[in-house]
Amino acid sequence: MIRYIIIITAIILPFIIYYLLVRFTKKINKKFPIITLSSISLLLLVIALVYLRFTSVEPVGLKYIPPKFENNKVVPSQVK
Repeated sequence: MIRYIIIITAIILPFIIYYLLVRFTKKINKKFPIITLSSISLLLLVIALVYLRFTSVEPVGLKYIPPKFENNKVVPSQVK
């Protein structure tokens, strides 16, 4: 679940920061820079995905066995 929160935050954070800056300061032009914010959002998303890829906690040497159908019953997936 925390992975989804990190990914969604990486996508939405630049837009929220820009909105708050426009809302609380009068120095920024109110024109909405969608390309700049989208590119920053994309960069943060790539950084978050790379971070999550290299920090995933999966045991080394285990094999995933997908669920299967045997004797009219579904045998659940296993990690051995």
